[in-house]
Amino acid sequence: MIRKRKIKLYLDVDGVILGKNQRGEIALIPNIEEFLIYTRENFDCYWLTTHSRHGSDDGVKRHLYTFFKGCDLALLKHIQPIEWETKKTEAIDFDSPFIWIDDYLFDSEINVLKEKRCLKNWLKVNTYKNFHGLTVERLEEKRKEITGY
Repeated sequence: MIRKRKIKLYLDVDGVILGKNQRGEIALIPNIEEFLIYTRENFDCYWLTTHSRHGSDDGVKRHLYTFFKGCDLALLKHIQPIEWETKKTEAIDFDSPFIWIDDYLFDSEINVLKEKRCLKNWLKVNTYKNFHGLTVERLEEKRKEITGY
């Protein structure tokens, strides 16, 4: 059996793991537990969100706490905070294979990805528009596209 090498996964929060349900309320995506277990087993995970911008995940935990009723917050332990100042691309390790899941990038961030020939590494997901838009299957497809295995 070939063991998949873990690649880096950069994960936004709002519009990615939090979206709008059918009642128009902000909520965790329906498959959050499956998604987090999959990412724990297959990726080196980092928060790339304004909620952890200064290298601490306290803001992410505070932001997500009310949404995790009935879910185990320990499922987030494998996701590390990462520091950046102006553009999220400052935090990305371009020397390693990665996937960046985000609902919206600024033009300046898209330009950095283009310059680094990494635009394909962005998995655009907007769970405000499509609550079921982030799935393990979509992430697995992107992983295969990036790594070839």
